[in-house]
Amino acid sequence: MAARPPRPKVNIRRWTSEIEAPLHALVRSELGLASITASRNLIKGGAVRVEGEVVKIPSLVIPVGQEISVPEEREARKTEHADAPKSIRPSDDLPFEILYEDEDVFCYLKPAGWVLASPNPRVDTSFTRVKEYLIARDVEGGNPERSVHFVNMIDRDSSGIAVVVRDMGLRKRLQENWASQRFESYLLLQGEIPEDGEFSARRKPDEKYSAKKFPFRRMRSGGRYCILKVQAGLQDIPDILPGLRHHNCMVCGLGQDAPDPLGRQGVHLFRVVMTDTELDAMWEVKTRVPKEFLRVVK
Repeated sequence: MAARPPRPKVNIRRWTSEIEAPLHALVRSELGLASITASRNLIKGGAVRVEGEVVKIPSLVIPVGQEISVPEEREARKTEHADAPKSIRPSDDLPFEILYEDEDVFCYLKPAGWVLASPNPRVDTSFTRVKEYLIARDVEGGNPERSVHFVNMIDRDSSGIAVVVRDMGLRKRLQENWASQRFESYLLLQGEIPEDGEFSARRKPDEKYSAKKFPFRRMRSGGRYCILKVQAGLQDIPDILPGLRHHNCMVCGLGQDAPDPLGRQGVHLFRVVMTDTELDAMWEVKTRVPKEFLRVVK
C-alpha cells in the first residue's frame, strides 16, 4: 500500500493590530498582498480570525490591540510576486499630479497611456492607484476608511482632469448633471484655423439646427499644427469634429487617418467647473497646456 503523502505544513501568522483600521487593510499590510481584492477574498473565504473567531467581513474596523491570525501555506507564499508591496501603499506613492483636494473631492491629472478605470481587477488603472492612495492615507491617519468613487471617464490615449469623490451620493449627482457642468479642452490639430470662432454641435436626427455652440480660441500655431482651446468637454469632441473638417483640420491621433506625432490623442481636458446644489459648493480645477503639445507646435 502506497504511503500517504505528508500533509502540507501550514504556518499560522499572528500579529496584533497597532492601528484602528479595516480588517482587509491590516491583512494586506501584514501579508504583503498585491491588492485589496486579494485581502478581501482571503477574509471572505474564512481564513482570517480575530481574537480566535472567524471574521468574514473585510470592512470590519479592528480596534488597536486585537490579535489577528491567518493560516499561511509555505508553498503559496513562495509563489507570491517578489514585487508585491510589503505594506499599505505609502501616502507619497502616487504617480499622478494632484490638482485639487478637499473633504469631498479629489482631482488628479490622468496622463495619456493610463486606463482610467476598468471592471477587470487585474488591470492597473489610475483610479485603482488613487483609491489605494486615499484609503492608505485614511489608515495612516487613524481615520475610518471612506469610500472612493470616480466621476468622469477619460480615454486611455487622452489626458486631463480626473474627478474622484468620497461619497456615492455626490458621485450620482455629479454624473447625472455632468453635461451641464462647464469644461474646456485643448486640442492639438493638424492644420490651421485663421481666427477665433465657435463650432456648432452636430445635429441630432430630429433637429434641423443645433442651438449648442462651442466657442474656441486659437492658442498657438507652428505651421503644420496648432493648439486650440475649446469650451467643450471630452464628451463633446464628436460633436465638433464636423466643424473641424470644415476648416480642413483634424485632431491628432483621433481616427485612423489622423496624423499622430505624439503617439497619443491630441485631446486634453484642462478645466472643469462643477457645482452641487445639495452641498452648495462649486469646484474649479485647471491644468497647464501639455508640454508635448507645445513641443509639436514649436
